[in-house]
Amino acid sequence: MGIARYGGGMVAPPVTNPSSNVRVVDEEIAGLPGPEDMVVMAVPLSRDLTDELDGALASTAVGLEELLLAALGRAIARTIGVGVVTVGGLTAVHPIRLACALESTLDADGMVDEVRRALVAPPQGTHGPADVMFSFLGMVPDPALGPLHLTDGPALSVLAFRAGGMLAMDWWYDGRRLDACTVEELAAQFRLGLIGLTSEITPVCG
Repeated sequence: MGIARYGGGMVAPPVTNPSSNVRVVDEEIAGLPGPEDMVVMAVPLSRDLTDELDGALASTAVGLEELLLAALGRAIARTIGVGVVTVGGLTAVHPIRLACALESTLDADGMVDEVRRALVAPPQGTHGPADVMFSFLGMVPDPALGPLHLTDGPALSVLAFRAGGMLAMDWWYDGRRLDACTVEELAAQFRLGLIGLTSEITPVCG
């Protein structure tokens, strides 16, 4: 099956089963977290990876938020499981259904196609609250923002921003429901997923 590239035309059909909901938790615990339960893991990307990301953005018709969301979907698929996860954030009008798929199912172009579909899809009453919060802020976030996201119910909040010319990620999580090792693996797989996406996505012709 062919996949049209980002110069226009057809795109790959959706391949993710929309009923396969991925729960981004290690433990199902009722009740909202207290301040003592909120943990942050700061993960700056390297200068080389930031440059590679910027190069991919310059040579493709893909937006930064689209690429970061695709990498998040890849990381969740590798760490927790394949399917879809409900993602909310500061720049989202409503929560989206993010595809979490492996390379064997969805290549880099197809992964970004899925993100684009999710971003323009009309809201559905079945979405419910977000399981993950994700925002690209462009600048160093207020320290209170990550904990604020967690008080809305999700166990994980990912804040991406630029600092010193490099892309950085703050991974906030509810320590009652997510283990540190799970978040460490998510962050590692996010980085690997981003490397794969930036190297494999098809450049725009012309």
